[in-house]
Amino acid sequence: TGDPSIADPVPLTAMGRFNHEAVAVDPKSGVVYETEDRPDGLFYRFIPNEKGKLAEGGRLQVLKVRGEESLDTRNWHHTGKPKIPVGRAMEVEWADIDHVESPEDDLRLRGFNEKGAARFARGEGIWYGNGEIFFACTNGGIAEQGQIFRYVPSPYEAADQDADYPGHLELYLEPNDSTLVQYCDNVTIAPWGDLIICEDGKADQYLRGVTRDGRVYTIAHNSYFGSSELCGACFAPNHPILFVNIQFPGITVAITGPWKNSNLTRF
Repeated sequence: TGDPSIADPVPLTAMGRFNHEAVAVDPKSGVVYETEDRPDGLFYRFIPNEKGKLAEGGRLQVLKVRGEESLDTRNWHHTGKPKIPVGRAMEVEWADIDHVESPEDDLRLRGFNEKGAARFARGEGIWYGNGEIFFACTNGGIAEQGQIFRYVPSPYEAADQDADYPGHLELYLEPNDSTLVQYCDNVTIAPWGDLIICEDGKADQYLRGVTRDGRVYTIAHNSYFGSSELCGACFAPNHPILFVNIQFPGITVAITGPWKNSNLTRF
C-alpha cells in the first residue's frame, strides 16, 4: 500500500495453529496455501468465507494424494530411485480438518494419521505465479538436501467441481547434489518463468535459478554467510530487477542481470 497504517492485531485462528512458514494466495479463487516448517509437516489450504477477508473465517484443509493414504513425499531412507520420482503428476484431493486451534500442537499428526494427508520435509518458501504454486521442502530428498514441489490448482479450485477436476502435485526438483541446490528456502518466479531459489545451507549459500526444463544455474553467492541467510527474493513488477534480502546486516540488494535465458520482450 502507498498509505501504510497500523493494522489491527486480529488473530486469524481459523487458518490453524502450527509452525507457519509462508503463504501464497491464488488470486482467482482467493484460496490461501500454507507451508509448515516441520520435518513431518503438511501442506494446507484455507478457503475463506469471503474472498480477501481472512478475518471473516473459513475452512482449513490438508492435501492428500489421490489413491495414496498418508503418502510420505520426503524420499528419505531410500536408495536408488526415489519413491516419488521427479516430474510425475499426481492428482490430489483435500480433506477438511477440525479443531484447528490445536492446543496440543497435533494438527499435522491428526492430518497424516486420521485424514491420510501427504507428509513433507520442512515446507518453507512458497510462491504463486502463472497459475502455478511452487513450494520448497528444505531437507527433503534422498540426500536430505531439499526438494521443490509444484502444485497446479484445479480450474474449479475450492468449488464443488474440483473433486471431478482435481489439481495436480508433482515433485519438480530433487537434485540430491549440494553443489546444485542445498536447503532451498524462499522461492519466487521470474517474469520469464524460471524459478529463483534462496538457499539456507550449512555450507556456502547461493541464489540459484531453475529453468523450466530443470536446469539449475547460479546467480549469486552470499558473502555474508556464517551470520545470515538469503531470503525474500522477488522481482519488481514488469521489470527485470531481482531484489533479495540478507538477514544480517539487514540489507536488500538489487540484481539487474543481464538475464541470459530470459525473454526480455515480455517485460
